[in-house]
Amino acid sequence: MEKIKIDNKETLISLVKKAIELLCEKNISRVVILSSYKINSVLKENFGIDVKVDRIGRVLGKIAKLNHLKRLNTNIPKYRLQISKVSNLKFF
Repeated sequence: MEKIKIDNKETLISLVKKAIELLCEKNISRVVILSSYKINSVLKENFGIDVKVDRIGRVLGKIAKLNHLKRLNTNIPKYRLQISKVSNLKFF
């Protein structure tokens, strides 16, 4: 699979939004852990889109900061999101 270059920031944000919504739909617990690698794999599997993980990470970091998501203490930035708050997420 080749990497698709996404020039438009709004397109990348909408793809990340769709991936987060899909993750929350398929999750059975009350909390989902978000990471750029997990979002990237959802985009690959469901949409056939391969985006650089660092770009996804920057978008995810901004979304987490806007929504005051709790960051987990790991080397790879991961954020905790309660499924009940998905509909209220701000995406810029």
